Amino acid sequence: EERPPRGLPDLPAPARPLGGAGYFEARELLQGAGVSFPPAREVRDLEGACAAAAEIGYPVVLKALGRLHKSDAGGVLVSIADEAALAAGYSDMTSKLHPPSYSVEQMVATTGGLELIVGARVDPRFGPIALAGIGGLYAELFDDVAAALAPVDETTALELMRSLRGAALFGGTRGRSALDLESAARALSAVSRLAAAHPEISEVEVNPLFVSPSGALGLDARVVLG
Repeated sequence: EERPPRGLPDLPAPARPLGGAGYFEARELLQGAGVSFPPAREVRDLEGACAAAAEIGYPVVLKALGRLHKSDAGGVLVSIADEAALAAGYSDMTSKLHPPSYSVEQMVATTGGLELIVGARVDPRFGPIALAGIGGLYAELFDDVAAALAPVDETTALELMRSLRGAALFGGTRGRSALDLESAARALSAVSRLAAAHPEISEVEVNPLFVSPSGALGLDARVVLG
């Protein structure tokens, strides 16, 4: 259950309206706001996918873009080790989903870290709301989300994350390396500022945001214009 919004931050002046909200547009928008992502290339055929993978370096991730860009629809293939595996995965995904394009991305090892969800949405009463939660395998287990009026500064973002019921997962105890929660807080603050500056955004989300002891990386991005 979401905690009630708190505080009354100053809203920034509206930025120039966005022209679109596709996957790469969302990534570019969030990167410009201050969220880090691994290298990725948009491709439209197998030749382009192989060239992108060679440039980025194996292992890679292949994502189907468009409406079917969802892992539960078979639109995400991870840990692709070589060109033969990429060709097989590309062929299978194309025959099942027929997406308009694909993303080839650097594979990020997710051991020794934690997946979070950071985002913002527009509440009809309160306006833009910043959200932080435990993601990945723990998302359904904890159903753990904290909220505050957007935009939030990094201090407030850090407080939100530390208020989560699953905050013990951030480490620093029993010999576990502490995760770089400050980097995660900077990402949440950036997302919240983006939402507050663009009133045409109804939802923006980085899910997951992978947080390790050495930083935070967005592994997926979504923007919904309303």
